[in-house]
Amino acid sequence: MNPDPIARYLQRLPTFITFFFSIALVSVFNKLSTLFNWSAGPTFDIRNLNHDLTVVGFVSTLFFVVAVWLSYCLLIERFPYTLDYTTFFFDVLRFSVLFMIFNMSFLAGAAPYYGYYVATLGVFHLIMAGWHTYRLSRIQGEERAERAGDVRGHLLRMAIYFVIAIIYYVFVAIPWKTSQPLGLHAVIVVITSGLLVYLNVRRLIEMKVKAGQAQEAAKAQQTQEAAKSQPAASPSR
Repeated sequence: MNPDPIARYLQRLPTFITFFFSIALVSVFNKLSTLFNWSAGPTFDIRNLNHDLTVVGFVSTLFFVVAVWLSYCLLIERFPYTLDYTTFFFDVLRFSVLFMIFNMSFLAGAAPYYGYYVATLGVFHLIMAGWHTYRLSRIQGEERAERAGDVRGHLLRMAIYFVIAIIYYVFVAIPWKTSQPLGLHAVIVVITSGLLVYLNVRRLIEMKVKAGQAQEAAKAQQTQEAAKSQPAASPSR
């Protein structure tokens, strides 16, 4: 056990985030089970397009949410919490937004309201870009370069989702009362879900590469410090 009480206290904070994340998962899975009545008489019908789209939206959002949590777990090991609670409360905020997004994923089977879900994805990335921009003015070293890359990545994803939300609103939501373009709705759901998985696979790969580079840099630094700490060899006669 770490003898420093402050260090032990700070180590407990990620446990709260993980517990919060676990409760959110259980809640949303319970909602899915209730929707299709899986605990008694399942009502899911693969021939029902709305049911299919609901599952597609749910699975892709599940992958997105878990990918964010995996990134969080890796970053918290590299950059732990401090007594400045700003980062901790921001993490509470972003996981709260993720919980809202996860619940809204069911709108994939509820045209013409799916645009709200896509727009919320854009808002999430806007929040993340704003956070990393804020952090840029307060950090130095390797983390600064990573944060700058994160800002660009989140702004790109924000733009993609906002464009999709606008297209959905113009071509699906507005004409829904007269023409009900369910086919276009389904296409947009599938494209959005595919993008959600693809972009987060790329994000996880980038995180893995950065973590490997940080690990190698840490090992090199330890080797240098060990070499400096060794006494110089006496000159041979």
